[in-house]
Amino acid sequence: MDYQVIVLAAGLGKRMQMEKNKQFLHLDDKPLVIHTLQVFEQDPWCANIYLVVNPKERGEMEMLIKQYHFSKITAFILGGRERQDSVYNGLRSCQDDQVVLIHDGARPFVEKNDIHQLVECVVEKKAGLLAVPVTDTIKKKDEDYLTTLNRKTLWAAQTPQGFQPSLIKQAHEQARNEGYLGTDDACLVERLGYPVEVVHGSYNNFKLTTPEDIKKAESILQKKKEEEGLQIKVGTGFDVHQLVHGRPCIIGGVIIPHDQGLLGHSDADVLLHTVADACLGAIGEGDIGRHFPDTDPAFKDADSKELLKEVWNLVRHKGLRLGNIDCTIIAQAPKMSPYIGQIRENIATLLEADVSQINVKATTTEKLGFPGRKEGIAAQATVLLQNK
Repeated sequence: MDYQVIVLAAGLGKRMQMEKNKQFLHLDDKPLVIHTLQVFEQDPWCANIYLVVNPKERGEMEMLIKQYHFSKITAFILGGRERQDSVYNGLRSCQDDQVVLIHDGARPFVEKNDIHQLVECVVEKKAGLLAVPVTDTIKKKDEDYLTTLNRKTLWAAQTPQGFQPSLIKQAHEQARNEGYLGTDDACLVERLGYPVEVVHGSYNNFKLTTPEDIKKAESILQKKKEEEGLQIKVGTGFDVHQLVHGRPCIIGGVIIPHDQGLLGHSDADVLLHTVADACLGAIGEGDIGRHFPDTDPAFKDADSKELLKEVWNLVRHKGLRLGNIDCTIIAQAPKMSPYIGQIRENIATLLEADVSQINVKATTTEKLGFPGRKEGIAAQATVLLQNK
């Protein structure tokens, strides 16, 4: 269930008492905005990220995005004078066929499960927001009189807030035409007389606004580290490609002399496809068919080394690295043993590992089945990923 998200990172954050945008504030050696963006980058439901930036900071933001290898940043949107103007600029770039979420870049602790619940709510109800029940007693002061409000009916609004694109665009257009400046996007939809659903969020999904919030954020990050500890992820991959005349035989990034090559939409490197599938399986990100569909002309004759690099970026974004990988090439011909060393080196480079962590072996099927009849080549792999 795909969605697109506008991440607002153009505010000045004056209450943080910093000399520059708080989005560049470092938490656990990473800028605040990177923590936030990684939540969406690592969410398989997220299709596109529109990052709204201060025009004066666009260059710096672009360098950060490149440094952390984000792949879902669809566009950098220039922010406006008010938050509402920035959101409107982002909406003008959004697609009309996907749920759109609007999120503060200074809320780095939103949970993926909460995001998914919100998206499901918007698909059904057209408008929703994350919020948490108010825990304090709230008083309303009208001149000299105090009124105690019913706490059971009060919710503290958070982001993301989600909408069907046509609805939120209509709400913003009407607000602009009438010169109305709202406190959030949900209130603009409310003005249309349209109900906005509440999805119960988390109290950790707070917005870093003051210097005191930094200590709270650091405490949450430290607790997450302690809870995570050692992570070990295991994945398996298997792939098959047909042998045909008129194609190069590319296996493990090595062009192997042979009278036939492997058939496929890309360069059909059966081993690197298998390695990619094993890595994607370990991190729960589907398979290469989902990330690089054979219906997309962009991947026609694509270099599988480049595809594996993109897959490995997903692994790295989850804080994981290679423990080891064991691969098997299943082929009657050509003979693989002269090329195993070079193949291991290629895979080690692509997975940012030492060659000692890479095992590649080849076997035949004793002339049985399609490999034995020299009709195709298969490969399988098992990978172990870890965070330490």
